[in-house]
Amino acid sequence: MNMKEIKTEPLKLDFNERADRFPEWLDISKLSPQNYWRYPDQSQLKLAMSKQLGLAPEQVLVTNGGDEAIELMFKLATLEQRELVIPMPAFSQYLSGIKVWNSKAKLIPAKPDLSIDLEASLNALSENSILVLTSPNNPTGETLELDVLRDACKRAKAIGAEVFLDQAYIEFTGQAEESLCLLEDFDNLVLLRTLSKAYGLAGIRCGYLLGNEAFIQRFAERKMPFNVPQPTLDIALQAFSQAAQRDVADFTQRIAENRDLLVQFLRQRGLNVLDSQANFILIVDNSQRLQLITAACQQYNIQIKSDLVGLELQKRGLQEQSAIRIAIPYEFEPLRQALILALKPELICFDMDGVLIDTSKSYDAAIKQTVEFFTKTKTEQEEIDRLRSRGGFNNDWVLTYELIKLQSEGPLPDYVSVVEQFQQFYLGNGEQAGLNQLEEALLSADLCTQLFVQNSKQFKTAVVTGRPRGEAEIGLKLLGIRNTYLVSDCDVIESKPAPEGINQCKTYYGATYCWMLGDTPDDIQAAKAAGALAIGIAESESANNLYQAGADLVVASVNELERLL
Repeated sequence: MNMKEIKTEPLKLDFNERADRFPEWLDISKLSPQNYWRYPDQSQLKLAMSKQLGLAPEQVLVTNGGDEAIELMFKLATLEQRELVIPMPAFSQYLSGIKVWNSKAKLIPAKPDLSIDLEASLNALSENSILVLTSPNNPTGETLELDVLRDACKRAKAIGAEVFLDQAYIEFTGQAEESLCLLEDFDNLVLLRTLSKAYGLAGIRCGYLLGNEAFIQRFAERKMPFNVPQPTLDIALQAFSQAAQRDVADFTQRIAENRDLLVQFLRQRGLNVLDSQANFILIVDNSQRLQLITAACQQYNIQIKSDLVGLELQKRGLQEQSAIRIAIPYEFEPLRQALILALKPELICFDMDGVLIDTSKSYDAAIKQTVEFFTKTKTEQEEIDRLRSRGGFNNDWVLTYELIKLQSEGPLPDYVSVVEQFQQFYLGNGEQAGLNQLEEALLSADLCTQLFVQNSKQFKTAVVTGRPRGEAEIGLKLLGIRNTYLVSDCDVIESKPAPEGINQCKTYYGATYCWMLGDTPDDIQAAKAAGALAIGIAESESANNLYQAGADLVVASVNELERLL
């Protein structure tokens, strides 16, 4: 997909909704606005629900989204002075609900693999407890088997505790129908379901609780009158038609297939993906790799969830770990292409100076000596860095001339004279060795061999530098680089921050998915303009300048690239 072809509307994979397939069975013409002057009547919907689910209408409570059902649970627990037992990680609304209601609650820490500790949760129950379970769990996707749930309900009932089982994603598991049998055996169990996920109706706000009639009545007594609007009830009624049920079955099967494709792709690239039976996956891995995934998704106008609550990775000693959650789209290709850009680039472009080669004793020294030659004043490294951070000074000759203009009190030398003097310092003359002799490789020998010498078929490489071609070739020789495409400043009409050099490389290799590594705002802006992921090279104190220029990730050294591939 060409970047210009990407749709302007974002693909929302951050809230686990139906992202890209409209429920075709939904017929707006079947709404009944002539009745909207009346208060809402849930009876017809409850009858359709109970018939579909094999329950009595009194066992069904329609709520204003699953959110109201959760709020009713908190209200019930508070008014009946019950303690909540919630295994972690948990859906963020349960955590915020504890604060809002000032609830008495026990949060049971997760196991090291982020699965819930059900045994510890059951051991924490008392006769006054409500055990809150979510299966599939959000944000991990963990799904509890039916026998496990049955045992949990049995053990809770034995001590007089109750179970609130959140099944917002149950349609994606194959357990939706068979788990209803739990209600036949346990009067201490209530199930939460919603039309927001598999049905694709998050916008109408319709959820429902299922359970023993007496248990459901306790929730019903605490809801607001006429809690669900009539238009919502009319649309929800269509969700229990045969056409809608066929659509949900087709949709959930396609999502499961795409989920398997996504997990396989990510695990092949070495990422840690938690097992999931929901319409989303959780990736817990190196924070830098996840930052690249997030950036690539943004570039393809795809929204994913990176602000996750309750995982507490840092408390687990996983300081370099992070987590992202991605909902599974019906059309997989746009997400696949974003992930290829993030994890499997065809081409990696490198700036040379400050990335592959340390030029602090050569180019930077030549800048200082040239400025001093013309102005009789010394230049500090901070002044050079400050100009580079502004952008537009990728060419050291231009940067030198700008410093001379800033520091000179007399007539300015002409630009050609400045360049000639600079080159004498850098390349040397018959009497004095050039400063270029002091250059040292920043790229490790092993990584250089892996990237450039072995000519790996996994991806192609290129060097895009502001050096003149002759000096660029000297740099390649210093590094021992072979089998790479070189674009020097002599090979482009427009220097960086223009994307011409990177685009030349993409055209030469026929590549679409590209990374660019550079140490200046000009490198970063060129990368963004070329549709490449922009990886900055800078120490921590300078990283902010590159992020402000648009960098997708900033690392301290080019040698960290090995961790990203």
